[in-house]
This record gives sequence, structure tokens and C-alpha cells, in this order.
Amino acid sequence: MLCSYLLAWWAMKHNYLGEVSDVKGFETEVKRLSKARSSAKKKKKKKKKNGEVIIASENPHKMNPVHNKWLSFGGGFYGLVGLLTYIRVELREIADFISNLGGFLAMLSNITFDLIIRLLIDSIMNFVAAIAWPAYWLNEIQSEHIWIWFVVAYLSYLGGTRYALHRAHQKEF
Repeated sequence: MLCSYLLAWWAMKHNYLGEVSDVKGFETEVKRLSKARSSAKKKKKKKKKNGEVIIASENPHKMNPVHNKWLSFGGGFYGLVGLLTYIRVELREIADFISNLGGFLAMLSNITFDLIIRLLIDSIMNFVAAIAWPAYWLNEIQSEHIWIWFVVAYLSYLGGTRYALHRAHQKEF
């Protein structure tokens, strides 16, 4: 709930979305923004491939890395759970990585090119795990009624987003 509130509040505060008055409008704007960013990314890649000059001002909304990652997972509820899953998997991976190398100082002395490549591959694998978050959480949650957790998560998302919208219309940021 807190994460959905913060993402929605921050997006509205920084005008990433147009005027939204309800959760449906919010999700519509998030989908529009996600598609627009994906389209812009494809155009940029095509221009780069063709050797054309890329103008920095072509992206009107420079977003923070958290919103960028949220949109890379699709935005909305699915994107939020994907983002939270990615953060959880990455933090667990980093903690295991540091502990396996004998702590932070030992890790600094053991940095090699092979190690950096392994980290990049692990990061890609973690991104894939986060995209497929339903399968990840089905394996992680040990419960006979796992559907309850998904319902609670969705209701929390709705509650946080509605509260952010309510606060946005209640007063100026």
C-alpha cells in the first residue's frame, strides 16, 4: 500500500501523468506513458542503428529510476509487484554475494571482470524472475490459500493509489 501510494503521489507531483481523478484514469495514464516510453525507446534504437543524430530533448519527461523500472515492468499493479519482487530478489542476491566473498572489504579486493559479468547475468535473471512474479511468489509463499495474499496485495495497491489521488485533489503538493 505504501509503495503504491508513493509511486502514484510522486508521479502526480512531478506531472508524469495527465489529469487523473480516479484509479481507472490513473491506470490508463500509466499504460499510455508506458507505451509512449517503449515507443520512444524503439525509435531511439532505430535512429541509433541508422546512424542518425539523437536529440536529448526528445524525451519530455525525464523520470527517476524507480518510476522507469516500474514502467519497465508494465506499470500499474503488475508493475508494482514486479518492482517489489525485483528489489527483494536483488537485495537477497547482494546480501548472499557479499557474505560469500567474506564481507564488504573482502569483496572489494576480489572484484574481477568475471565477477562483474556474473553480476550482470544474475541481474538479468532477477529481472526475468520479477517479470514472472506470480510464479516466483507461488514458490515463496507457503500457504494453502495463496489467492488471499494476491487479493490483499491488489486491495492494498488500490488503497494506496486511491489515497494518493485523494491527497492530490485535496490540496496542492
